[in-house]
Amino acid sequence: MKITDQKPAAREHLTRHGIVEYQIDSAAFPSGIWGRERFTLTRHRNGDRVLRAFCELDDEPALIRDVIQRVDAEFHPQDCVVRLTEGGAFKGSTWYHITDDEITYQGLSSTEGRISGQLAIDRTIRGFGTHALNSDAWLVARFDRSEGPCQRTFYNSPLTSLDHRGATGPALVCSQGTTIEYFGEEKVTVQAGTFACYHFAYVFVATDHPEYHLWVTTDGDFLFVKGTVLAPYSWTFELTELA
Repeated sequence: MKITDQKPAAREHLTRHGIVEYQIDSAAFPSGIWGRERFTLTRHRNGDRVLRAFCELDDEPALIRDVIQRVDAEFHPQDCVVRLTEGGAFKGSTWYHITDDEITYQGLSSTEGRISGQLAIDRTIRGFGTHALNSDAWLVARFDRSEGPCQRTFYNSPLTSLDHRGATGPALVCSQGTTIEYFGEEKVTVQAGTFACYHFAYVFVATDHPEYHLWVTTDGDFLFVKGTVLAPYSWTFELTELA
């Protein structure tokens, strides 16, 4: 196409931008901030949603996580790219393709070289964990809330890393037992404003992760608004900007 033939395209998608702050009560972090996640979420006309998350963790060794992740209208994962930089050096980069019954992946690791593989799944998996906070929010999007507040346990949940910071791989591993509790709808006020939210918690995780509460928007996009992780981490995550 010639540059002179350009014409405006029909805008059939909606894009939202935001920042989530990683907060901590620790003398080692006088500002009370140990990281942040800058994200863009695009919702397309067919219901596909694409998350682009740039995650910076300021605790040693400093970690940068780049995530591009797509889900369909039912929040079933479709494809994903995750790249890690640790201590200023390349750690790994992996691409994932996800169907109703299989995940395949190919990547490059600074410690293992070229990696690849596949995992048989079924469409009832609740999602694909990348350790980005907005990816955590999408993990609960497929939770059946029709019975009201309740607990459900999920097995063989695929994710990029079993490390609590998501600082290994990125590869393909499974959590062998995660119990999620749904508490209902609540209004939550954070720096970015007041939002109607669903309140969930990861009350049991097979990797011994402390109890993790999160509040996500009820507007259909399941945006991450707030999160708390119990001791010994004592982390708080808060949406500070949304446009």
